[in-house]
Amino acid sequence: MTTTAPAPPQGGLRVGAALAALTLATFAAVTAETLPVGLLSMIAADLSTTESRVGLLVSAYAVVVAVASLPLTALLARWPRRWALTGLLVTYAVGNALFAATDSYAVAVVARLLAGLAHAGFFSVAVGAAVSLVPPERAGRATAWVFGGTTLAFAAGVPAGTALGTAAGWRWAFAGIAAVLLLLGVLAAALLPASPPPAAAAPAPLRQVLRRRPVVLVAATTAVLMLGHYTAFTYISPIATAAGVAETHVSLVLLAYGVAGALGLALAGALADRLPRPALIGAVLLTAATLGVISAPGSTVVLVVAVVLWGVAFGSLPTLLQAAARRAAPDAGDAAPGLTNAMFNVGIAGGGVLGARALLVAEPSALAVAGAALAAVALVLVLLTPRRDPAAR
Repeated sequence: MTTTAPAPPQGGLRVGAALAALTLATFAAVTAETLPVGLLSMIAADLSTTESRVGLLVSAYAVVVAVASLPLTALLARWPRRWALTGLLVTYAVGNALFAATDSYAVAVVARLLAGLAHAGFFSVAVGAAVSLVPPERAGRATAWVFGGTTLAFAAGVPAGTALGTAAGWRWAFAGIAAVLLLLGVLAAALLPASPPPAAAAPAPLRQVLRRRPVVLVAATTAVLMLGHYTAFTYISPIATAAGVAETHVSLVLLAYGVAGALGLALAGALADRLPRPALIGAVLLTAATLGVISAPGSTVVLVVAVVLWGVAFGSLPTLLQAAARRAAPDAGDAAPGLTNAMFNVGIAGGGVLGARALLVAEPSALAVAGAALAAVALVLVLLTPRRDPAAR
């Protein structure tokens, strides 16, 4: 099964190769981040712990990303993006290799925190590098090209890793992704241009940027929406099985979700530079609606259709939210993608915790109810966000 990313922005073979490397790096990063979702039961059994505690590994990872994203973005602004990305990918590989090798839950936590630290700087560097390669009017398409890796991860990486983990053991899945991340670190060093550090562009001070109302609203939208999304998605396996999907077919549901994300990505790439606000409103509305359908009693077929449409919505959201952040603070350098990355992971961490607590006292469908309600709140925040920031230069 293959999926497509948006055609690379014009700018020559070197730009296309660099964007392809960034897409693959995003693919590996998101696969490594999300892979425990499909392997909760096996990891829990092997580490002698519960599914909810393994779900909290996703949350602990996200907490590190949320806390470290902005400080690490500021630190990495002093480095050329080529070397920053290479270092992050190698660190990512080490964290996943350690996770694959351990028999201890405590060591597993340390390994996931190390990988989360690498992830904290990854998206600000990757998105900033992509946007710097193209003219400003193509920034949305370049961002969509990078987030093609997210679509590939959900369409192929997570389902393939889940299938490999089911057939051969979860450790092989994480060892494999560690090897891929190490290889991509080498490719990043070879293919990205030797550009000066982004700090040379003298972006607006971070404290000033964070006081702007559009920036605050975009950040709040991202956090609330991701909180709703990951409250349900982190525990998609029990939600699906409770609705009648066989455990052996969960990987197929994840595959359908990921392939649908390719359509969402294509739509985001086409609309992010032309109709960014209507596209974002539509994606958030679709997220709320599909989670509402998933929460209601119904047939397995209805659930699968709703999951597919959920995949379309989520496939578009990383690009559209990053584009909204850059519009809110066009003079902030890599701070805008760094802030969005932090808020994504505030939502991921909170979603894992909220879902874990709810799963102890309620049926799995309650997680989708909570997700739909939070997505509705995010929709209100999008509607309140000004179309442009008069404080930006």
